[in-house]
Amino acid sequence: MSSPFLSSMPADSRLRSCSRNADFHDSWSVHPADPGITTFAALQAVFMRSPRWIANAMALRNKVVSKLGLKDLGGFDKLNPEKPLSAYRIGDRLGIFTLLSVSDEEIVMGDDDKHLQVQVSVYRDWQQNLVTVSTVVHVKNWFGHLYMLPVKPAHRRIVPATLRVLTR
Repeated sequence: MSSPFLSSMPADSRLRSCSRNADFHDSWSVHPADPGITTFAALQAVFMRSPRWIANAMALRNKVVSKLGLKDLGGFDKLNPEKPLSAYRIGDRLGIFTLLSVSDEEIVMGDDDKHLQVQVSVYRDWQQNLVTVSTVVHVKNWFGHLYMLPVKPAHRRIVPATLRVLTR
């Protein structure tokens, strides 16, 4: 079993082209313990079994930013574990994000607010037995730049911590 590691965005990820002019982007990969885990099952595990401190951090984030006029996104665990991927349609909510595209290899989600546009990909590389989570952020204004100051270092802790659930 391996720990999550900083990686390159998969070459055929739908996010690759929009990452070129992004204000922030990164990709983290992990070799899952279950070599048969699907892209959607990996996403469900990451959202539903994330460490408690991440849920607490999201709750604090929502409390603070709602006072500043930004969206309360809820938590990652706002995903119905009984609902199959086939029941979701483009535009439906998946946890804190909106579903943008889906294939066997990749699920792309995002959120668009007045300060940021965020897109997240969960990509399944079957040949290398990798799950990669890529994030692309386009900042829209000065507040978005200010918002990203604490988010960047937090993001670099959150994504690997969530991916660790796939190694058990």
